[in-house]
Amino acid sequence: MINPFLLIPLIYLKVRNYYLDSCCKQMESLKREKDDPAQCWGELSSIYEHKAGIFDKERENIDREYEHLHNEKVKLAEKYGDTNVDDSDFIQINAGGRVIIASRKTLTYQKGTMLEALFSGRWDKKVQRDGFGHIFLDVNPTCFQEVINYLSEMRHSSEEKVSQCWNADEERQL
Repeated sequence: MINPFLLIPLIYLKVRNYYLDSCCKQMESLKREKDDPAQCWGELSSIYEHKAGIFDKERENIDREYEHLHNEKVKLAEKYGDTNVDDSDFIQINAGGRVIIASRKTLTYQKGTMLEALFSGRWDKKVQRDGFGHIFLDVNPTCFQEVINYLSEMRHSSEEKVSQCWNADEERQL
């Protein structure tokens, strides 16, 4: 699932590019049609101001929507999660019967992923827990441990080093 907060800047850029492209096309057609530079400049300036106004209104709409989404996120975190979480927290996870301990920072390293959402703290009151209070995930514990190892390696290394160093055995690669 794509994080909606990442979409807002993309939408903003797409709208901006559309209007700028449209404005440029109009400017080019006016240049060809007009011989009087002063008149052409006035018309181009008018077109630019109009497009800039549309662009500013769209930016305001996007900012309002972003603020609304952010407020909803905060409300949901207060309702279903723990608002006093820290990246240095250690989380105990019962992964298919094996307890795995990892830092919140490692579990949330890849933004926009299901792991990041699950362990961000926003859903701490809603996640399924075992009899010892560990977060329960019905997953293959060996595979889950490999995911944690990979995230940890990514967090502590450069991308080049991760791609060079990360090798799971043949059985785990599948």
